[in-house]
Amino acid sequence: MAATNQPMIQLKNVSKIYDNGTVGLKDINLNIDKGEFVVVVGLSGAGKSTLLRSINRLQDISKGDILIDGKSITSAKGKDLREIRRDIGMIFQSFNLVKRSSVLRNVLTGRVAYYPTWKTTFNLFTKEDKQKAYEALQRVDLADKVYTRA
Repeated sequence: MAATNQPMIQLKNVSKIYDNGTVGLKDINLNIDKGEFVVVVGLSGAGKSTLLRSINRLQDISKGDILIDGKSITSAKGKDLREIRRDIGMIFQSFNLVKRSSVLRNVLTGRVAYYPTWKTTFNLFTKEDKQKAYEALQRVDLADKVYTRA
């Protein structure tokens, strides 16, 4: 559990330099406290997406460290990385829906970090998780689309 004086998200001297030499991030230091609302604004190419993708480690950084609730996501591997990512939610601009899967299956994708790979491959989610997904669809008035392809 995080100490109360510890930031929820902390970037320490974070830099990202792409293979072609482009600098995506340069020595970023940032603390975001629990409950804090933060907006990242900038021109196209300023590094907003690079910053966000680095926080959940969709891409690796070149230098520095990123801590989520006091745990380094930068050095985490395997199960530790999946456990840290469980507490990170991202909604992508293009949504990244799997068009061949049902709406329910796409919602259940948010639960994959709680299951071994073989269970998610065969769609072996618990009844409780399926119920939670259905209730989430009800909240956004999409319950009638539960078995429709996304």
